[in-house]
Amino acid sequence: MTPLNARLSSDPGTVAALAARTMVGRNGLAEDFAGAAVFLASPSAAYITGQSIFVDGGLSTH
Repeated sequence: MTPLNARLSSDPGTVAALAARTMVGRNGLAEDFAGAAVFLASPSAAYITGQSIFVDGGLSTH
């Protein structure tokens, strides 16, 4: 839920439908992306190239 998707997040039915499509059963929050961003910006990710990392609660499996 961010200002970018405020229109969608203002409709409880849409919010519930989107959450139901994820494996974790909820919609993502801005802080859900922090761990991946910190990891990718850290020395631990120095040897990672050309990868897609899905931070979507399992939505992409549908």
